[in-house]
Amino acid sequence: MTSYRVLLVEDDELLGVLLELVLAYADYRVTRVNSGAEALARLESDAEPIDAVISDIDLGDGPDGWEVARRARAGSPHAPVIYITGGRADEWAPQRVPLSAMLQKPFHIDDMLATLRYLLDAEQHIAPLTHLA
Repeated sequence: MTSYRVLLVEDDELLGVLLELVLAYADYRVTRVNSGAEALARLESDAEPIDAVISDIDLGDGPDGWEVARRARAGSPHAPVIYITGGRADEWAPQRVPLSAMLQKPFHIDDMLATLRYLLDAEQHIAPLTHLA
């Protein structure tokens, strides 16, 4: 099994640590940061592209989860994105992009893992088709 590289952006330290541990246990290579600014800096400095992004939308001051996802997709155009929010998920519907999902806090860890697996599997089928257009 390929170990996918996931950028995890969560400003709640306890939730960030929990998600990082769960993802690592599920054999994902996790880069965890606490803010949008840290995420953008990491995206700019890392030579290896990410395979997926899991990001809180509201990250306090600085870039939000939408901006993190836009920048991540600039370097990895088909990278799946899971947005997480403590607000109403339906408020964010217009912002959704292909190969993305929204999880509303609190969510079940199994739902996050199943969603990530689904999106990564879908990306494997969709990305080659974009070269035909």
